[in-house]
Amino acid sequence: MSDGATASDSPFIKGRNARLYGKQRESCPYAEGSEDRAAWIQAFDEAADDRPETETGTIDPQAAAKP
Repeated sequence: MSDGATASDSPFIKGRNARLYGKQRESCPYAEGSEDRAAWIQAFDEAADDRPETETGTIDPQAAAKP
């Protein structure tokens, strides 16, 4: 990420948000073969997963269990 960028600027977060907001997988704005595209597609696909976050590895189960 560049200076001043936030987590929401990352291709991964953008891919997840695209799925959650009903966009199509083909709407990925990143070039074929790029690392950004791979991250966007991965997040887009994972957002469709019905498993709880603790099973997909998107949250730390030990951190979630702390009071």
